[in-house]
Amino acid sequence: MKIEILEKKDNTLKFVLEGATPAFANTLRRTMISETPVLAIEDVDIFDNNSAIYDEILAQRLGLIPITTDPKSYNMPDDCTCKAKGCSKCTVTFALSKKGPCTVYSGDLKSSDKDAVPADDKIPIVKLAAHQKVKLEAMAVLGRGKEHAKWQPGVISYEYFSDGKGKDAKHSGERLSPDGSRYRDDKFIFYIESNGSLKPEQIVAEAAKALAEKAKEFEKEL
Repeated sequence: MKIEILEKKDNTLKFVLEGATPAFANTLRRTMISETPVLAIEDVDIFDNNSAIYDEILAQRLGLIPITTDPKSYNMPDDCTCKAKGCSKCTVTFALSKKGPCTVYSGDLKSSDKDAVPADDKIPIVKLAAHQKVKLEAMAVLGRGKEHAKWQPGVISYEYFSDGKGKDAKHSGERLSPDGSRYRDDKFIFYIESNGSLKPEQIVAEAAKALAEKAKEFEKEL
């Protein structure tokens, strides 16, 4: 199996995976989406909110804000010594206190960990009119996309490798199927766009780690 990086930017990655089956390519894609651990806000304690947004909607908006994540720095809640009660090893705490008139942005969240902050500080949360205010505390934990979409690290897709037509012309010369269809079923182009919680290459690495762990678990059961 071989990987060739075609394009790499801040939050995007494009690479070719060669020597794999369609089943493996799809498994890799699904694992990157559903098994890669990232931080997201799970619980919110709202002390004051007289804005036009209900508490439940406010909490939902907070949960969908991508948070920069170092998976090695935190435990999954169920694997933590605190037994998911919440501690510095498994939980990041955010504080928010704002008075109107203003627009409250993700950058207004104050984190207990300088390395775990909103990936984009310009995400609008709520607009406050005069005499309106919001005061809350939010707790973020590691989770996986299979549990909720807020723990998905980004958008991942792939396509069968073409024989050199259009955008992939530099890879021309490949022999394709006899019926003339322009693809190879052992070579794929992956596109990864991170939401900022992890770097694209980290998403691939964490997915590979998850696949290896699942293979070991399967082997033990044989």
